[in-house]
Amino acid sequence: MRVVARSAEAKALGIKMGVPAFMIKDQVRRHRIEVCSSNYSLYADMSARVMQVLEQMVPDVEVYSIDEAFLGLGSLAAHFDLQSYASEMRNKVEKWTGIRTCVGIGPSKTLAKLANYATKKYPGTKGVVDLRDSIRRERLMKITPVEEVWGIGRQHTKSLNSDGIKTVWDLHQINLKAARQKYSVVLERTVSELRGISCLALEDAAPPKKQIICSRSFGSRITDVEGLREAVRMYAGRATEKLRGEGQSAGHLSVFIRTGGFNQNEPNYSNSAVTRLNPPTTDTRVISRHAIRLLDSIWREGYRYAKAV
Repeated sequence: MRVVARSAEAKALGIKMGVPAFMIKDQVRRHRIEVCSSNYSLYADMSARVMQVLEQMVPDVEVYSIDEAFLGLGSLAAHFDLQSYASEMRNKVEKWTGIRTCVGIGPSKTLAKLANYATKKYPGTKGVVDLRDSIRRERLMKITPVEEVWGIGRQHTKSLNSDGIKTVWDLHQINLKAARQKYSVVLERTVSELRGISCLALEDAAPPKKQIICSRSFGSRITDVEGLREAVRMYAGRATEKLRGEGQSAGHLSVFIRTGGFNQNEPNYSNSAVTRLNPPTTDTRVISRHAIRLLDSIWREGYRYAKAV
């Protein structure tokens, strides 16, 4: 068993994503942490129910992930106070599904994500932050680390920090041409979005994927086959959930595993296996069974595994 989701309280205790459960058993006992098993079918069902509530209240909904959506509020702004309407949405979702949500409002997706970050960071917001006002945006940006910007990963953060860009406001202020030349077109777009210029349109439906990949680097190395099986089962469940969400079936399945690859004092190993699924399926049990069979065929004892796909 591994940690695949954490409450704010668990995060505050320093519990890391992906850590094996046995490594935190003392913390679980000491702090009386409630541990629940994963139930991806239930998660998918609850996600669909939340999205149905949103679709009843907002004309344009882009389902971004199992627990997140972008909403087009432009047509409502002339008729409603959006902050009050967002609070009403939160209340209705919680009343009808039991799920607590947060709403971030902004003139671009990146600003909406930043607003959503603020709802979780500052309880006084009561779950709704509106960043349409430029003065409020500036205040928040000046106290928010740049790594909290949507799409700014660990490596980007290191590069930006080394150039003196520590806060979101610092990033907001850089020259667009410099952002493109020194970093990337993607970062240039992010800076534009932080300035309230929408560069990412709302998508009614994402194009069907030709392949679905689920993977994560482990919080600590795995040395036993059962630990790796648990991870692969989890990824198989997530991938199957995405398949069903897109109305597709899987005709082929592959599993890939590797060690860290950076420690010269340890032996390195990577391998993959693939199989055809005939007939194509969206059955989690079938896909999981085949995934474990593939994993067992490439598993080798004596290695410290860092990632599975």
